[in-house]
Amino acid sequence: MKRFVVIALLLSAYWGCVNAQTIDLDAVFTGKYQIDQLKNLSWRPSTQQYSYLQNDTLFCFDGKSGQIKEQITLSAISDKRDGKRLTKFPYFEWVDKDHIYFPSLNEIISIGSTDVKVKVLPDNWIDADLKHLLFVIKEDNQVYVKSEKNNFQPILLCPDTGTNIVFGSTVHRSEWGIDEGQYISPKGNYIAFYRMDESMVEDYPIIDINEHIATYSTIKYPMAGQTSHQVKVGIFDVNRSVEVNRSIYHYVQTDLEDGEFLTNITFSPDEKSLFIAHVNREQNQMNLIEYDVQTGKKVKILIQEYDERYVEPQTRPLFFNNSSSFIWQSRRDGWNHLYLYNRNGDLISQLTEGKWEVTELCGLDPKERYLFYTSTNPSPIGNYIYSLNLKSKKSTCLTHKDGTHYPLFSDDKSYFIDYFTNLETPRQIELINSYNGKSKLLLNAKNPYSSTHLGRTEILTIQNNEGDSLYCRIIFPPNFNSSKKYPVFLYVYGGPHSQLVTNSFMSGGVFLNYMAQQGYIVFTLDNRGTAKRGAQFEQAIHRKLGVLEMEDQMAGVRYLLSQPYVDAKNISLDGWSYGGFMVLSLISTYPEYFNSATCGGPVVDWSGYEIMYGERYMDTPQENPEGYHSTSILPKVKNINANLLIFHGGKDDVVLWQHSLKLLNQAVEDGILINYFVYPNHEHNVRGLDRVHLWKMIEQHHKTYLKQ
Repeated sequence: MKRFVVIALLLSAYWGCVNAQTIDLDAVFTGKYQIDQLKNLSWRPSTQQYSYLQNDTLFCFDGKSGQIKEQITLSAISDKRDGKRLTKFPYFEWVDKDHIYFPSLNEIISIGSTDVKVKVLPDNWIDADLKHLLFVIKEDNQVYVKSEKNNFQPILLCPDTGTNIVFGSTVHRSEWGIDEGQYISPKGNYIAFYRMDESMVEDYPIIDINEHIATYSTIKYPMAGQTSHQVKVGIFDVNRSVEVNRSIYHYVQTDLEDGEFLTNITFSPDEKSLFIAHVNREQNQMNLIEYDVQTGKKVKILIQEYDERYVEPQTRPLFFNNSSSFIWQSRRDGWNHLYLYNRNGDLISQLTEGKWEVTELCGLDPKERYLFYTSTNPSPIGNYIYSLNLKSKKSTCLTHKDGTHYPLFSDDKSYFIDYFTNLETPRQIELINSYNGKSKLLLNAKNPYSSTHLGRTEILTIQNNEGDSLYCRIIFPPNFNSSKKYPVFLYVYGGPHSQLVTNSFMSGGVFLNYMAQQGYIVFTLDNRGTAKRGAQFEQAIHRKLGVLEMEDQMAGVRYLLSQPYVDAKNISLDGWSYGGFMVLSLISTYPEYFNSATCGGPVVDWSGYEIMYGERYMDTPQENPEGYHSTSILPKVKNINANLLIFHGGKDDVVLWQHSLKLLNQAVEDGILINYFVYPNHEHNVRGLDRVHLWKMIEQHHKTYLKQ
């Protein structure tokens, strides 16, 4: 009874600032806090018209005048479907200026004057060229090609099948930007595809507890230092295959000496060449190689890049249609920039330079005089849109508001739609002329959280021991009073490719703002190893994951402790995946600083993680035994003093359940008490409505262990 009285008094002190207008976590997934948008906003191909849905009518507006050029009603779409009525206008995608694809109907509907009104498409397709009506289908664990050229008769993509042979899926654990298992050529005449042989990789069991007697399935999980799968690239000839109604294909004649990881597959615009960026097992060398599409033979190595730590090509080359040039993205000068090459592999010029990163290549105008891209110039916590004059090499910023901009360009690049956000702006959508900068506001979204009492969000920088500036975000409790003391909720991820501190609305997300409403100082810091700060900042962690990240996170902790409003005895941690690894590393290395901690899906020992990601940052366990030992959590479990709760998905196929189970076993041996919760039917995180359950578990844990 005494314990509950103490906790009640403590909570009343900390949460006296909280009123009833807090974020309703259950309502997050019912749409209560959706930010206003223009539904299905998109460009009509081969025009300067932008379109969106309003009141079940598709409006097409002229980009220059803003006048309505066409209205397409729900009843008109239903009429095209021979009277098959629709109750609402479905989500759509433009195929061309006269045809619309409706994914929920799996139909293409003509809005022009052509006789054919509706085309019903094949089911179960995983990739498609809708203009050429070419589909890659996955049925009964087989992959087929269906084309309008043979009335959609199925043809096996590749007959070279067998046990543990995979088609139609990503390879190399979806690293290097690989997000599909096949690539359709620009004119729809060829399909390049991956063939992955996993027979040499050990089986790993995934448990399903939903049957009366639990069952298991197996996945292939190549762990660091072990044997990896083998990948080939094939080329399927569409025209010859449909002519004889069987697969006509050949393999690209790749060589292991050029690199076994085959990435960034790209056809040339004329479909005569195929380009593959090879990465070796050590991941310190990349070869961009041209192959002949007809024969599969190697033509030449165009670009070679080497880095003593690692190379990581993630974007395909962009080819000019009107010349024999292409653009390649590289970090060779320490920052991700654009380089212009000719087809012989000769460097013509570096197109962008500076201590900032190109974040996306948006394409060329039809005359190929201007290149459009986004970058972190002038601020790494924002995103800005640029045009580049290819003759003068001069870049011009097209967006001037400080914050985060995401563009959607018209086909001819004359206009773009700018989605803009910053700390104070939920969403603004503007139409901007790419050449003269004239803009028109299309939407200024209201704050969907206006009925709640949000705390102030502040972004600041501190310095680490090396003098690097580290970006931090603090979300203060509502009605913050600097003369009071508050507990800290420190949320961490800290791994490569991540950036948590951004100049965007609700930058910390719903739950972190909710925790601030519960009376916490909510703190997040992007340490060395995270994205958009250049190669040196990101690659510094190589072979010693967690070490420099912890140094930087502790710089953040010491900053907090220097603030008079921080309660030093109540600093808590939360993180998932790499963030879970960081939570465990921090509480076992600096146990005196942290009172409570929650983490999910944590990496506990990098030798149990997969090859592609793990070896990039750690090399193999055989090459770096000291690095693997020193970064393992298991020898440090005995140091844990914080009140710890660990979550894991029972079907996690990214960070295997075995990681946290091994930690529990070590905790038993060391006599360390740990709370543990499994989500049996979730994979590598908790998705959907169950996430509210996770949030409430995290909140309850930290409240329970607040110290007086």
